[in-house]
Amino acid sequence: MLIIPAMDLLDHQVVRLKQGDYEQVTVYDKNPLESAKKFHAAGFSRLHLVDLTGARQGTPFHGNLFAEIKRTTGMQLEAGGGLRSHAQVRKLFEAGLDKSTDYVMIGSLPFLNPGEFAAILAEFRNNILLTVDVWGDEIKIVGWREGSGERLLPFIEKMTAQGLNEFLVTQIQKDGMLTGPDFELYKTLVQTFPAARFIASGGVSSLADLHRLRETGLYGAILGKAYYAGHISLEEAAAFNAGR
Repeated sequence: MLIIPAMDLLDHQVVRLKQGDYEQVTVYDKNPLESAKKFHAAGFSRLHLVDLTGARQGTPFHGNLFAEIKRTTGMQLEAGGGLRSHAQVRKLFEAGLDKSTDYVMIGSLPFLNPGEFAAILAEFRNNILLTVDVWGDEIKIVGWREGSGERLLPFIEKMTAQGLNEFLVTQIQKDGMLTGPDFELYKTLVQTFPAARFIASGGVSSLADLHRLRETGLYGAILGKAYYAGHISLEEAAAFNAGR
């Protein structure tokens, strides 16, 4: 199982939100590029970059920073936040993301603008990491603030039928809480859609959680608050990742 360090970016700072609440912000680093270089030096190959400012305003804000991190570290990136159009996705790749290796994270767009999503799908199908955020099994959109009216499993089935097989699934109830992931949710996803690759997000609090997630057969897991709050050290996460 691949460990993917997370960098949530708000106004050029590395932060964490509690359950997606912009009023509950903790700042962890004021130099995102140095943070990315540190993860690269520790041996991580892939980085999870979330443009929280972009997600809030509905248009990408940290695109140039994403490109700078790519140029400096060469890491595989999964980047998103505020992507609402085919033009915005293309701009990220023109700025420096690599179409042969990198992913853009698309979440709300299939619900808000199916036409734009279809356009992105047509050109960037192999670069889409579909982010599916759920409260229980209800899919939430627009920075977790709105309901979509859809349930998780039927939606995943619909998306796999369109040729997508890379999904990042966040259990909002677990995110930032350090209470452990929703193991049953991920086990169900892996068993129901064995040809897809799932990445877990939300709730990891210890190395024991990572071991249990690995047992579900997940492709990867996001390492966020557990690292920033000191529950899992960089060295411990790197060793686990190297032994995957």
